[in-house]
Amino acid sequence: MRSEPLHSFSDHVWQVSSAQFSTCSNYLVTGGWDKSVTVYEVSELKSLFKLSPAHSQPITCVKWINKNIVTCSADKTAALWDTSNGLQLTLFTGHSGWVMSCDITDSNITTVSWDTTLAIWDPHRSSPLATMAGHVAGVWDCASFQSSQVIASASEDCTLRLWDRRTATSFATLAGGHEDSVLSVCWPAAPEFVLASGSTDCTVLLWDTRTCKPLTKVESHTDSVKELVPLPHKPGVIASIGDNTLKLWDTSDTSNIKLLGSRCFPTDLECVAVSPDRVSHVCGGVNSTSYLSLFVGVDEEAHQRATDRYNSAMSRLNDEDASHLSSFSRPQTPHPPAPRYIPREPPRGQSHASSSHVTSSHASSSHVTSSHVTALEETLPTNGNVTSSSYVTALEETLPTLGGDTSTPALETPPGCKRESSCSDSGVDVTSLSVC
Repeated sequence: MRSEPLHSFSDHVWQVSSAQFSTCSNYLVTGGWDKSVTVYEVSELKSLFKLSPAHSQPITCVKWINKNIVTCSADKTAALWDTSNGLQLTLFTGHSGWVMSCDITDSNITTVSWDTTLAIWDPHRSSPLATMAGHVAGVWDCASFQSSQVIASASEDCTLRLWDRRTATSFATLAGGHEDSVLSVCWPAAPEFVLASGSTDCTVLLWDTRTCKPLTKVESHTDSVKELVPLPHKPGVIASIGDNTLKLWDTSDTSNIKLLGSRCFPTDLECVAVSPDRVSHVCGGVNSTSYLSLFVGVDEEAHQRATDRYNSAMSRLNDEDASHLSSFSRPQTPHPPAPRYIPREPPRGQSHASSSHVTSSHASSSHVTSSHVTALEETLPTNGNVTSSSYVTALEETLPTLGGDTSTPALETPPGCKRESSCSDSGVDVTSLSVC
């Protein structure tokens, strides 16, 4: 990867805690501790609109759901926003702790919280369809398996859990691999049974979900591994961020995680987003800046086209007031002076965790400005409106026979970091749950 970022966005006041590209790769949404959310037209290197404030407390996660945006916040809520007018469509209430992250599957939303639970939501309902309990400390992150029925969660209690969304229950616990809080989780997609996790112990670890045992671990960063993301259409390759570096890993050989490349940034990183076309990626920093960079070697022709397009956009920006953002009508709250660094972790009083140190996973912010909203509506891929998805139908589907009792009993005390896996002796083949 090239050593210097191609472009930087500086529309946030505090650290950028979450970012995601749209499915067409043309748009980017970011959220930060200044409580604002900004949407960018990436090819033009400009801000389209800003929601501010989207929440009363820092935003911890932002995700696209069709053409709209989901935000999670330290105010213990999540929200769905209409990108055509900046209006809040649904406010999701039900968690009693910071809502740390979310995942979108089949037009349903799964959130994880510092109250130790996961919740499943219909985009049009303010109350959860189901709440899933099992962790004994705050939950940092979650990621759905490709079947959309299995979701993995990463927790402050040093463990990961696998859940079946249809029954809203945990069927396996992955423990004994990390020596500290598990902050991030993703499915590398190759092999299908492998799950990757990142921790405050500075490591990336691969798990075999059939046996719930660790496969291999690599000392990946000099600080907590704050986020892991798979590269689209590149099975087995994942990106990790920690300290001030982004690293790419090849996990296809489960006995040997290979470093493919790394890039350093001028600040510690909080989040990373990879474009679905695999041409570019964005890293959000604690210095309130989002850095746009291009991948090298994935597709040289596409890389050159993107470079030319961005160079042309930067030339146009030299003749424009690129810092101007028109806002949707919304009461504005003056920002206090930005501190050098804001702690990432939720207040310790909200967690049952016993570990001594925690670092947060995501946070976001919200302002709204709209000049190219019409263009945004026309260009984003049409996947249909956000429609109420029938969770009842999903519940009516039955799980394949897993063999034996795969439920994981509730733990009476916080598991030690060295706790052995509590997966059933028969093991669980996650790939067998791929019911579409």
